[in-house]
Amino acid sequence: MYSSRTLSLFVVVMVVLAGCASGGDVAPNGDAETPSGETVDGDRDDAEAFSLGDTEQTLREAGSFTVTWQYTGVDRNGIETDVTREFYADLGAERSHTVIATGDGGDDSVTSEQFVANGVTYARTGSGDAASYAVYEGTTDVVGTAIALSQARAYGADDDLAYRGSETFDGVAVDRYELSAASSAIIRAGGVAAGSADEFELTDFEYTVLVDGDGLSRYEAWSFAGRTPEGETVSGEWTYSLTGVGSTTVPDPEWLADAQAQVAN
Repeated sequence: MYSSRTLSLFVVVMVVLAGCASGGDVAPNGDAETPSGETVDGDRDDAEAFSLGDTEQTLREAGSFTVTWQYTGVDRNGIETDVTREFYADLGAERSHTVIATGDGGDDSVTSEQFVANGVTYARTGSGDAASYAVYEGTTDVVGTAIALSQARAYGADDDLAYRGSETFDGVAVDRYELSAASSAIIRAGGVAAGSADEFELTDFEYTVLVDGDGLSRYEAWSFAGRTPEGETVSGEWTYSLTGVGSTTVPDPEWLADAQAQVAN
């Protein structure tokens, strides 16, 4: 049976190979934070090996945060897909804003948003005059959704995540870990997605994660490339960032009045 790590990777690899990577909930191409290049090399002892804390508890105690998840991939038919998801959460004020943008590498894209305040959810799909709205009572678990976009917890010490030094990300000191080889189980999972577990070739796999002193995965970047049995090249690149921990605010979106007016009519 595949591990949780393998199943997670299987899903994203399958999406790329099938050419069906599609939207979720995020903001348009946002300015996601990137780590500083100032890495201090060093070796870690066993007491400082890769380890994550209780992400949900830490974020709930912090009270607010921003998560950005971005994906770009090329499927077996040569079609490029871009997906961006952004989550802004202010737990103390019970407000959140989710934006999802999807595209196929061209000018056309689809954007959907969800804003929650005072126990009411406002949803918007499309833009301009073509936008449509929905309003309903209730909220969503933005913490759980945001955490689910991180892949870090799917990895363990047995995956040879190598410590590569320390640096700064979003004004916070972090430790950098890297993984450059995928296990045979991941390769088999990718082969199943391609339609032939024995013939699919995974040619490249890289994963980087930055972890802060609280055990939070602050930034992740991982890429995948391979060839199908027919010789078609497929690839995917993902990034995940956790920023504004304890300092994120969630203002009303510009379209809120339009949503309220449309529903009132």
